[in-house]
Amino acid sequence: MNQTEAPFSETDILTIPELARRLKADKSKTYDIVSIKGCPLFDIGGDRGKRVIWGDFLDWFRKNFKVAGK
Repeated sequence: MNQTEAPFSETDILTIPELARRLKADKSKTYDIVSIKGCPLFDIGGDRGKRVIWGDFLDWFRKNFKVAGK
């Protein structure tokens, strides 16, 4: 992490492109992930109105995806 960047907070509200950057995944893969039933995705309206709360997403992600190699 760049030393000037603030650490991630569990209460951060992210757009899908921001989430993709945190996951180090491309946007299309990230859209596939957030379309899975049960993903804590909020729709605030409009074409680009999808949001996730970082802490909620991480909890859900950890429960629904396996650690590589296990």
